[in-house]
Amino acid sequence: MVQAELYQSVLHKLSLIPIDYLQQIDNYLTDIQEGIKNKEKNRNAILQLAGAWSDMSETDFEDYLNIAKDSGNELFNREVEL
Repeated sequence: MVQAELYQSVLHKLSLIPIDYLQQIDNYLTDIQEGIKNKEKNRNAILQLAGAWSDMSETDFEDYLNIAKDSGNELFNREVEL
C-alpha cells in the first residue's frame, strides 16, 4: 500500500469511529508521537557519546579499553564464600 493510500485508509477508519472514542485515540496517537520523539532524543544522545572517542588517539583508546576490561574482570572475578 502506497503512503497516500495508507493515509486515506487511516482517515477513513477514523471517520467511522464514534466521537466518544476519539479522546482515547487522540491520547494513543500522542503517546506514539512522544515515543518517536524519545527515540530520536536517545539516538542523538547515543551518537554524541559515540563521538566522544573520535578525538582520542588510537593508543589512548586501546589503553582505555584495556583498563575497562581489567576493571570489569576484577569486579566479577571475586570469590564469594557462603
